[in-house]
Amino acid sequence: MTSWREELMGNEHLQALRDHIAFKSERTQSAYLFTVKQICDFFKVEYKEFDPKVLDQEKYDTFFSTRSKELKRSSLNLLSNVFKILSNLYGLDIKTRLLKEIDKHTDYITFSELQEIINKADKEAAAVAAFMFCTGLRPVSVLSIKKEQLMLNAKHPYVKGVLLKGGRRQDIIIMYHEIVKPLLNWYLQFKSTRIKDYDKNEYVFVSQRGKTTESYIYGLIKACSTIVGRNISPRMLRKGLGVHTKELGLQDEVRRMIMAHKDLKTTIDAYSDYNIKDIVRELEQKVPQNQGITGVQPSQPQSTLTEKCPFCGGPVENEMLLCPHCWEEIKIVCDNCKRFVQVNWKKCPYCGTDTEKKKDKFEYAL
Repeated sequence: MTSWREELMGNEHLQALRDHIAFKSERTQSAYLFTVKQICDFFKVEYKEFDPKVLDQEKYDTFFSTRSKELKRSSLNLLSNVFKILSNLYGLDIKTRLLKEIDKHTDYITFSELQEIINKADKEAAAVAAFMFCTGLRPVSVLSIKKEQLMLNAKHPYVKGVLLKGGRRQDIIIMYHEIVKPLLNWYLQFKSTRIKDYDKNEYVFVSQRGKTTESYIYGLIKACSTIVGRNISPRMLRKGLGVHTKELGLQDEVRRMIMAHKDLKTTIDAYSDYNIKDIVRELEQKVPQNQGITGVQPSQPQSTLTEKCPFCGGPVENEMLLCPHCWEEIKIVCDNCKRFVQVNWKKCPYCGTDTEKKKDKFEYAL
């Protein structure tokens, strides 16, 4: 019995697609073929008989709207990308949609969690995890690194001419090289003692059989899941570096180079969910606190009086209108003197006006 993959690979109508993905990674090829399988399953077409030319705009819209109820945005974008490739290869003129992937909502490994992995994980896994976090490289790029590309004796160690997404090459700096370099040296020695002819193998990161396979990288990283208490993947290490560089307060252009993005917009969209804490951090780092405008006296901090919420009893400041604990209204404005008074006071202590809330006419009919 043939598998769905074998049937798709033997489908004559998909020859153009197979030629298109032939030079992509094994993982990417599998993802694209699995997407074609989903299209066949959705429209109930045999794998070996599927002809992309039957697809049109209406079928794409139906497929996209139905699957959008089940899949996350990144998966939907993969579906759209495959439809776009099929449209270009077979002249279908299908207009696809790409949703904004909000990476700030995805999980990632923090720097403190990386330190925990280094201290507790198997040393081989720790070495690979530390290298991937501190370079931000994807598995495909990591596996392509040759020993001659490691510039570990430079003043600031880096990896020379790394193959990146889209076929680009770029020198990649190694963050926290004082952590990575000892682990990487150990890794090279370890592989030399465990793998026959490793010294003759040009690649750095290889499996126990001396092969450069993505399953080797994914297996090592997944083995660290028990340490951090949740499933982790290589992407979470790259995301962790992106977030960490933001927390360090590095300029976005420097972060773009570290993450090896083509343009600054990608760095900002993916790893720069700025908030008030970032503004405070930037001001504290770059604006001296003891300097002010000449001739202007700095304002003295006022002492804050606290009292209790009349509803939940939680501590509140005397200028608060809403309780931050139960969100009940705790102060109202006196209609006569316009001062704030407690919501449960019947009379204003300042002018004696009756402050008890009166029902509006429409409330009596409710």
